[in-house]
Amino acid sequence: MAWCPLCRSEYREGVTVCPECGKALVDELPSETEPEWDPTDWVTVEEVGDRATAAIVEGFLLEQGFPVRLLDRSDSELVTTLGELSIIEVQVPAGDLDRALDLLAERDEALEAEPGPGDEGEDRG
Repeated sequence: MAWCPLCRSEYREGVTVCPECGKALVDELPSETEPEWDPTDWVTVEEVGDRATAAIVEGFLLEQGFPVRLLDRSDSELVTTLGELSIIEVQVPAGDLDRALDLLAERDEALEAEPGPGDEGEDRG
């Protein structure tokens, strides 16, 4: 069986990353110690529907100096029958929430202000 070294949950064979905390699973649990962090200290700043978008948001926040983790809440059983059905939470430490939300809002406003493909030089009148 596979184990998460932080939250100490057990997972079936084939699972390699803990869906709760994002840590790589191990074959044996380390000796009983306090976890590196408290999962309640992380909060979701954005939920996205695919891994590519999650990676973009994660990269932006990392560039701004935030610790970031991704929690993939995909239902693997539904994915096989319905195609990709993902909910990926992009999380930061609770103390960084307001600053992260402000920066994401600024980024979104800047993206909306940029002209889209075909917008330049078009006569709309």
